[in-house]
Amino acid sequence: MFKKILIAIACASLLSFAAEDPVSVVKSKDVELQNIIKKSKRTAKETERVKNLLNDSFDFALLAKKSLAASDWKAQDEASQQKFVTEFQRMVRNSSANRLELYRADSTIYEPAKMKGTDDARVVAHLWNKGKESVLEYKMTLVNGKWKAWDLVIDDLSTARNYKEQFSKILKDKSFAELIDIISKKADEAEK
Repeated sequence: MFKKILIAIACASLLSFAAEDPVSVVKSKDVELQNIIKKSKRTAKETERVKNLLNDSFDFALLAKKSLAASDWKAQDEASQQKFVTEFQRMVRNSSANRLELYRADSTIYEPAKMKGTDDARVVAHLWNKGKESVLEYKMTLVNGKWKAWDLVIDDLSTARNYKEQFSKILKDKSFAELIDIISKKADEAEK
């Protein structure tokens, strides 16, 4: 009897640590984001909350890595990679918080998650704003038991691919350190 109770407790504990469904994760963040976006004027605290929502939603280390050609990423030492991730995250957070109107929706329908194994998922959301539909696809991975997006595809335009193209052009003429400086300046500009 005691063994059965221990097994039941162990099973319940494992279930409580199981990752939430990726669609539920996207929906919960979206509901909070939509509530903030619908306000005509946002406070500094609400803008900071948007940035935190983005932080909680994205795996910036993976997005940053996928925003570079594999050879460009591998050519950097760990300190340069980390500096790139930090500045890239700051740039994306700040610029996304300033362009929230892109995410405004009157209604949203989510498709069931398309799973690839147990650690990768794609969540597709159909957003309607003033009768116009946009399709967002979140490419997600499981990080420490939490679903995080590493790419956001908006109407077939991949965020990671877009950055990769931009950064490849910059790296043809400039060094990796100069790329980090450019990203850092963009992050500073978007923070104002």
